[in-house]
Amino acid sequence: MQDRAAILFKIADRMEQNLELLATAETWDNGKPIRETSAADVPLAIDHFRYFASCIRAQEGGISEVDSETVAYHFHEPLGVVGQIIPWNFPLLMASWKMAPALAAGNCVVLKPARLTPLSVLLLMEIVGDLLPPGVVNVVNGAGGEIGEYLATSKRIAKVAFTGSTEVGQQIMQYATQNIIPVTLELGGKSPNIFFADVMDEEDAFFDKALEGFALFAFNQGEVCTCPSRALVQESIYERFMERAIRRVESIRSGNRSTA
Repeated sequence: MQDRAAILFKIADRMEQNLELLATAETWDNGKPIRETSAADVPLAIDHFRYFASCIRAQEGGISEVDSETVAYHFHEPLGVVGQIIPWNFPLLMASWKMAPALAAGNCVVLKPARLTPLSVLLLMEIVGDLLPPGVVNVVNGAGGEIGEYLATSKRIAKVAFTGSTEVGQQIMQYATQNIIPVTLELGGKSPNIFFADVMDEEDAFFDKALEGFALFAFNQGEVCTCPSRALVQESIYERFMERAIRRVESIRSGNRSTA
């Protein structure tokens, strides 16, 4: 475990040394502003590798006493090879969220980036690939339907992790039942925002934050798991609130992704 932790720390350090390069690649690959990739996406990805490196450094086996005559030993063992399928909205961050814990647990990874945004993940592997033993992380590009089905039905895959639409997630789960392997799914959902009347009691930072939260549906093309999908506004403030909320949305301007 100490060796795995050391590798994960080295990956994080290497990513930090190339933060600007990775952020630029993510911006050009995905289209989101450079301020987001350089201040949020890539730093969070780096933190994720360091977090799981720290976790396994402190991890130990456990013993529990079932009764006066029975003792249970707890062992942590890797599953083997895990298949991981990520979406296009946060390519590097999603890849890190899936790879870091899998590597920390001692697994090998077959990672399938989104067909539309493979470049930043490929760049990441160019940057950190020499830190990993051969064959531990494998990146496969191509059509999602074909590769996703293969990963979920392959007898050499011990687990599948998928982030994407509910419809595709259902298919992945069905495929995985052929070999009865575990599946982790992060799928679509609804994120209602609720605004009560007192949100407009004062023209203050709290109200401004509420308007900012409302307008988040317009960012990242709405493709964020926590993106507001509907607003529930108390009737007594509905007209006034919506007037201000629409004004906030109309103030959004598209700019150069490399300077915005």
